[in-house]
Amino acid sequence: MKTNFSGIKFFALLLCLVVVCTCDHGLNPNDLEPEIQLTGISGTITFQNWPPADSLYNLRIVAFTVFPPQSIVNELIEGTAYAYPAIFDTAHVPYNVDSFDYVFELLPGIYEYICVAQQYGPWLYTDWRAVGQYDLDSATPEPSAVEVIQDSLLENINIDVDFDNLPIQPF
Repeated sequence: MKTNFSGIKFFALLLCLVVVCTCDHGLNPNDLEPEIQLTGISGTITFQNWPPADSLYNLRIVAFTVFPPQSIVNELIEGTAYAYPAIFDTAHVPYNVDSFDYVFELLPGIYEYICVAQQYGPWLYTDWRAVGQYDLDSATPEPSAVEVIQDSLLENINIDVDFDNLPIQPF
């Protein structure tokens, strides 16, 4: 039996040319998963003069759409404030560290007050105080507002916390 190797070679060469001509640069991982754009803020919280452990019930970053806020819990319920981590999440900002880097996803909008809030007693609705706030001008007691834009992560929203030198107490 006689085989036509020239026909098989021609077909194989044609198949290789089709494959080479139709492929550009292979599989790109970015083609498979779309790039995720975060919307929110990020920064570093630095801590000084930690209080006794029995006064650390909870520690959160809270972003308020209005200043001055009246109550952390009420404004969280009303949707005019957001907590990081979420208020009923078992996680919290870590205790007894020198600093903590965070990324806080938020809805687009203007946030007039961003603070680190400490729950210092057992009562979730009343035992809160501000222990640090985002402030571009430390010479004035008022906090600095930020505008969060869709698909944009606003960086360097840094907060200094000195438990011996608290900011104004709006709630």
